[in-house]
Amino acid sequence: MTDLFEEDLKKAREFHGHVCTGIVFGVRMARAGLNYLGIEDPAKNKDFIVFVEVDRCLADAVQSVTGCSLGKRRLKWLDYGKMAASFIDMNTGKGVRIAMDAKQNAPEDADPVFYWKQFSDEQMFTMEPITVALKPGDLPGRPMAKTICENCQEKIMDGRDMLKDGKVLCKACANGAYYQKI
Repeated sequence: MTDLFEEDLKKAREFHGHVCTGIVFGVRMARAGLNYLGIEDPAKNKDFIVFVEVDRCLADAVQSVTGCSLGKRRLKWLDYGKMAASFIDMNTGKGVRIAMDAKQNAPEDADPVFYWKQFSDEQMFTMEPITVALKPGDLPGRPMAKTICENCQEKIMDGRDMLKDGKVLCKACANGAYYQKI
């Protein structure tokens, strides 16, 4: 393992609170994605976006290593439930999707750092070159557009509004919210 891995693992552990298999995968996946894009120091390059496909430990590791976050609009979460992430260069459109090889499983009592260091990235992950059609409303920076939902009167940013029955609505009013008012 390289010193860079150890530094990244330390950042991920501090951010997440402990080290587990998901943290090890996320650190390795983040570094592999950065390497694919030719980014040595993510703190000095803000021209990439990461899509994570799971809301688990892996996402915290990817965030801590890359510096991308939801609030900075450089981390995107897709609720696919997969141990996978895509790394996209916003300038060139070059990208890679990295997914955990489903055949890989560690013994229940194995130390995740020690166990997984015996495998190369190629043995742990599938890596596919990809492209993602990034919309202006998905890019970092100030909101591209703001509207008001005609039903709840809440502000909707970046083209997330919907036209339903001739009304401009937020997704919650148009399709039903994830919450119920009491």
